[in-house]
Amino acid sequence: MLLSYGPGLIAVAVSVTAIGGAWDLSGEDLLLFALLGTVNGGMLGAASLAWTFPLRRLGTIDDLIRESAHRDRIVSPVLRGYGFWQASLPIAAAVIPFIVLLMRGDFDARNIAITANLAWSMLFLGNVSYWLIVPPIMAILMRKCTDLSLRWNDPARTPGIRTLSEGYAYSAIFLALGAFAVTLPGLFGGSPLLGSYLPYLYGLLLGLSLWVGAFTQFMLFTITRRFRLRMMDTLAGNDAYLLSEVRATEIFEKVRASENAPSTRAAYDMFAGAPSLPYGTGLIVQYAAAIFGSVVGFLLQ
Repeated sequence: MLLSYGPGLIAVAVSVTAIGGAWDLSGEDLLLFALLGTVNGGMLGAASLAWTFPLRRLGTIDDLIRESAHRDRIVSPVLRGYGFWQASLPIAAAVIPFIVLLMRGDFDARNIAITANLAWSMLFLGNVSYWLIVPPIMAILMRKCTDLSLRWNDPARTPGIRTLSEGYAYSAIFLALGAFAVTLPGLFGGSPLLGSYLPYLYGLLLGLSLWVGAFTQFMLFTITRRFRLRMMDTLAGNDAYLLSEVRATEIFEKVRASENAPSTRAAYDMFAGAPSLPYGTGLIVQYAAAIFGSVVGFLLQ
């Protein structure tokens, strides 16, 4: 809360005590500080979950990729991300508001206070965005590997898959809330609070939400689905069960009707009904509805 709303509260406190009322903060300025604080809090919440949640469960991720021949390649994006120049470039986003201020040449106390708060938010947006973009690249590389150590009877609940999926799912919720918060002031006012900057801020938060909450989850979904299908093909891998794609649905009846291998039939049914992600589709629908709601709110402005 201090890191999120502190700079805005300091600006308001100084403006109240300023001699002659030189700051002249308007109600829209106060809403701007509140909005930036909310966005800061959402980004910090997403970052905290994205970092601390897997950190306590690193062993599960290591178990998932330990036997893979591409283990070093999978973790390489994160290792490269720790380079000084790579990690410092997003932090440079904090300079953008000051550059805009210098180009405008209006250096009154109010504009300096707003610029400082924007720079503080850009510092978080740049840094947190970078570390929310880089680690999910591992899921893209894992999708290309066929030698991951997945739980044979329920791959979606492999501890490593759960760590990646749930950790980024929680982060995506905070990002979606941040994107939705950006749209709220414009719904109750005559013009967007950040003017021409609003589409860029909203686009960044929306893009991060889709990257972390949708695309990364889709990569994990394809990993577990491929494993399930390979196991099902292995169980049904004889002449009696080899069907054309058009008649693929008949394989369920053929396996169920088999009296010679009840254990195979039971295993096949188990694989066919196993989930593809650690959580139910209801949460995915709710998340999609929240994203859609934020888009509608943004367009209504």
